[in-house]
Amino acid sequence: MSQTADRSSQREDEAARNGAAVSPRRLLGALREVALVATRAHTPSEVALVAATQVARLLECDDAVVRWWNAKRDRLELLADTRPDRSGRAGDIASGEGAVGIAFASASPVIVEDYARWAHQVSSSIAVGSGVAVPLLLQDSAVGALAIYSRQSRRYKETEVQLLLLFAAQVAPVIEAALLRITSQRETNRVEASDRQLRDMLDAALDAHIVMDRHGRITEWNAQAEAMFGWRRDEVVGKELADTLIPPALRDAHRTALGHYLTTGDGPILNRRVELEALRKNGITFPVELTVAPIGTAEGPAFSAFLRDISERRQVDEQLRRLALHDALTGLPNRILLYDRAEQAFEVAKRSKSSVALLLMDLDGFKDINDAYGHHVGDVLLQEVAIRLRTGLRASDTVARLGGDEFAILLPDSDETRALAMAKMLRVALDTPITIEGVRMPIASSVGISLFPAHGEDPLTLLRRADIAMYAAKRRGAGVALYEEGSDLEGAARLGLASDLRDALKEGQLRLSFQPVIDLRADRVCIMEALARWEHPRLGQVAPTEFIALAERTGLMSQLSSWALKAALNKSREWAQRGIAVAVNMAVSDLSDSAFPDRVRAAVEEAGVAPAVLHLEVTESGVMSEPERILTCLERLRDIGVRLAIDDFGTGSSSLAYLHRLPIHACKIDRSFVRRLTTEASSVAIVRATIELAHALELRVIAEGVEDAETLEVLRGMGCDLAQGYFISEPLADSATEAWLAASSWAGAGT
Repeated sequence: MSQTADRSSQREDEAARNGAAVSPRRLLGALREVALVATRAHTPSEVALVAATQVARLLECDDAVVRWWNAKRDRLELLADTRPDRSGRAGDIASGEGAVGIAFASASPVIVEDYARWAHQVSSSIAVGSGVAVPLLLQDSAVGALAIYSRQSRRYKETEVQLLLLFAAQVAPVIEAALLRITSQRETNRVEASDRQLRDMLDAALDAHIVMDRHGRITEWNAQAEAMFGWRRDEVVGKELADTLIPPALRDAHRTALGHYLTTGDGPILNRRVELEALRKNGITFPVELTVAPIGTAEGPAFSAFLRDISERRQVDEQLRRLALHDALTGLPNRILLYDRAEQAFEVAKRSKSSVALLLMDLDGFKDINDAYGHHVGDVLLQEVAIRLRTGLRASDTVARLGGDEFAILLPDSDETRALAMAKMLRVALDTPITIEGVRMPIASSVGISLFPAHGEDPLTLLRRADIAMYAAKRRGAGVALYEEGSDLEGAARLGLASDLRDALKEGQLRLSFQPVIDLRADRVCIMEALARWEHPRLGQVAPTEFIALAERTGLMSQLSSWALKAALNKSREWAQRGIAVAVNMAVSDLSDSAFPDRVRAAVEEAGVAPAVLHLEVTESGVMSEPERILTCLERLRDIGVRLAIDDFGTGSSSLAYLHRLPIHACKIDRSFVRRLTTEASSVAIVRATIELAHALELRVIAEGVEDAETLEVLRGMGCDLAQGYFISEPLADSATEAWLAASSWAGAGT
């Protein structure tokens, strides 16, 4: 039998030398060499070099080259080149450049039989007579290219090209796996690459490293595994992993999967990150992130597993899911959850032919309290109001915070009489002054009421009419008012204010204030955030939330945004030489306007500054209002060269997959998390997780709402990049910015 096999092998080799197709034995041998190196190699270049060497030998060519696409650099990077002389090599090349670049761009083979006559040659200094380049494909997409070269002109057979394609198809996923392994090390371990062995690098960074033999017995157990599971090494080595670390309900599935892999070579969880439940020595289960890879040992196949305890991450994920439907400061339902419960209440009311009341309340004089005592006092007051409003409500009632000092109360199965009684009771509950930091603060409130179905049949209409009633209550000094048919006309006063805003834009009544943002590593101001202010000639200072909302409702947002952009960019000319950028907030309507990127481009060109000086911010919830349309707008803005940031990060309901697509460079952690950083463990976990998540997405992190030195130092210790807040500086009038920059310890060249 052995002699027959030898004769067969000799015939295959002789056929190959005589020009026949390469034998399957030689092809498999070459692929086996690549696979063996892939299981031990530390870098993708090592795998690629073995692949290049094997394919050049297989097809009897002089040289071979492997290139891989780097999307961030838009270049085909050289992974391996078998030529010993480096002087003739091309460096990284573009897609479509040379035979390799064309093969990559077209995802099809390129055959050059006489390189000297080929019109697309990269350089005449390269000693190449002929060659074939084929794409490296993953899921039908080109990720690189493999090329073979001969120093003389040569005609390549179809069988040789097909074999090269087959070889490339087998090699591409092996190189990809090596690249992913290197990427994983950089992202999760945060250590620089070194000449240590791969096992040592991962063992130092991941929480636990376990090796299991083909029989399912534990053979390696590091110190991190001891800490995670509670078992000492001498207690577990030699024991079956399933009986030790896997919950009883999952043990049969584990054994079945192990047997299936050993029989078929198919392992669905191998070389992937998966999450599953594990078992500690004390019998408590906990979630882990697991990565398993098959390895070869002298005793046969084995499995190397890396595990990370993700209990804290799961808790943070759950908190973030809850925050998507609840107000972060008070814990009350937010607008989204209120609307959902209102729709449910309306359906029940339709069937029972009953009514539903919607109350809208805000606090009179709340802005004065914020201005006089600071936002931290205002936050404490809002939390106390939330507690009092919940008291006395039925389980079926809902109190929600809509933002600022606005609260909504949904009362199912309630008529006008009960709604009025409840409104008065809630106002009485707020009558008792609140003492904060030794100061007694009275709380006055105004309540507007609308009823389903009498005043509307959808949450938005009822909320708008409750808002009209609330302003009527304020105007009359009654404290409580029920919506009256026709009172929408009272909105004419607001239309008057809209007319005033239009005049203010024309007459230059609007001004910008600027709040500094500092770089926590350099301790220098690097951004000035522009904030619009309106001093009305009769009414005095109009709250930004009011006139910005008014601009949105009356179609003036485009004019307001254009004014803010031009004013901020004009000011930025004074700061550009110091390396200080200027940030401007965008409205959702701006991002939905296809002409907005062109307005931004024109404003930048008119100001004569570099586009990167301008940072544009948009809220997370705003981005999610029209995801695809807004993504297109953001990509156009990115192409102009301006920088983009997500504001109020963590308070919306965007998915990680969508955020990863956004062309943004930074995200802002909402002040509601930052202000409680030194008092609440949950806020610490959320902020830390947000910073780590943002850094994993290669985003810079800005913390807003920094009110004291302790918070600033905690953020610095967490690796936060930038910070702003009243501890650093309150918003400064345009005329005061230079004095602040001259006097502040944070002033100086930005980064």
